[in-house]
Parts: sequence; C-alpha cells; structure tokens
Amino acid sequence: MKSQIIVLLVFIIGISACKKDNNATVTEEENKAMLLRSGSGAIMPDNPNNAYDSIGYWHNEIVAYVQEYKQPNNAPDVEASTQRVLRFCRENQRPEPPASLFITVEQTVRQSNESIEKLIANCPYEEPVKATLDSLVQLIKRLSDNDSPYPVIKSAIIDYERRIMQNDLLTPEGRGIALKTASVARYSIYYWINTLPPPVPVAAFKFKNIVKWIAAVTSDIGGAIVSGSVEYAADCSTYAYDLVTYSMP
Repeated sequence: MKSQIIVLLVFIIGISACKKDNNATVTEEENKAMLLRSGSGAIMPDNPNNAYDSIGYWHNEIVAYVQEYKQPNNAPDVEASTQRVLRFCRENQRPEPPASLFITVEQTVRQSNESIEKLIANCPYEEPVKATLDSLVQLIKRLSDNDSPYPVIKSAIIDYERRIMQNDLLTPEGRGIALKTASVARYSIYYWINTLPPPVPVAAFKFKNIVKWIAAVTSDIGGAIVSGSVEYAADCSTYAYDLVTYSMP
C-alpha cells in the first residue's frame, strides 16, 4: 500500500509542479472566455447534450454512498468499498455487476496514476478512440495545473464532448466510450471539488486538496476507460482518494 501511495503522490506532484507556459496550461484569456460561455448552468455538472450523461450522475451517487459509510481514519480497503458499491446497486435496484469485476481496481488505480497515457495506449480500442481519450486527459491536466474554477472546467469538457459528437473518425461505439468517460470526468471533478473542505489560505493546504481531487478523478477516468462500468469507476475513485487521504489527511 505504501508503494501505491508514493506512486500517486509522485504523479500528482509532477502535474502540479510543472512550469506554466502557453502550451501547458489554460491561459487567463481562455478562462475568461469559458466563464462567459458557461452561464448559470455551469454550477451544476450536467450536460443534457451528452446521451450518456446519466453515467456521471450515477457515478456521483455511488461515490457519495460509499464515502458516507466509510469509517474515519481506517486504512484504504478496496474490498470493503466494493461491497458498498454492490450494496448500493441492490438498494437502488440497479443491475449488480459480478464481484469479480472489481478484482483489478487496485491495479487500475496504480496504472492510472503511474501513466494514464500508457493505460490508454494499452486498451483494445481503435487509434482514434485512444487519441480522443488522451486529449481529454491532457485537457484535465492543463485545467488542474491552472487551478481553474469548476465553471471553466465544465465548459472545457463540454467543448470536448461537442467535438467528439462531430468527430467522423469515431465509430458509434468509440464515440460512446469517449462520451461516457467525459461524463464521469465532469461529474467526478464536480463531486470532489465540492466535497473537499475549502483550502485555507496557505499554499501547502491548498495543494493537498488539489492532490486529492486529481488522484480521485484520474483513477475515475482510468476505471471508466478500462471497464466502461460506472460502478468500477466509482470504486477506483474512492480507493484512490482514500489512499491519498490516509497518507496526507
């Protein structure tokens, strides 16, 4: 477990500490433009134009349920979180995935944070699908590096989704994979930004909050990519968050 925590922190510190230049970050002008476009609807994570938007909604419902039943100060326990995910399905009359689906959650969290680009490259998808997934990951890294507010993040992801819908290189299946992943990312970022306590005006504490949501969202995206299952993605997200929280509360 210690090695997994170290991997998460090294990866995320690398994102947050990189130099900010015009190619690596969202500029202040881009932030302003996206804020103007976003409008009042940006305070909520939904995007009705995404046919798979319910994926993100159910992701947040599952994560909130799992976190509610987590005992404070307990070490990360992926088996316990998996059982809570399955219990959520039963209580909400949702199809219950087999427990065997979740065996690789720890592996996916590790791979997502070692190199999510490599995880994407190793997926059995066509190249246009891999390229679109990689572009989503790079977009989120830029937004987190720039400490963009949620309305900007939502607007940027919706722009990405619009491009996906218009991308003729993608098959309907490939388009669905990208849109499901974008929905999970959009809702996941909303959940973790709003769930974590506001950072105090000390850079170190603010950085800790950023670390936590980046870890959770990155693992969420990895889980959605490798499985296509919202339950699996939610389990990855909560496990990654618990790993970082346990190491740096």
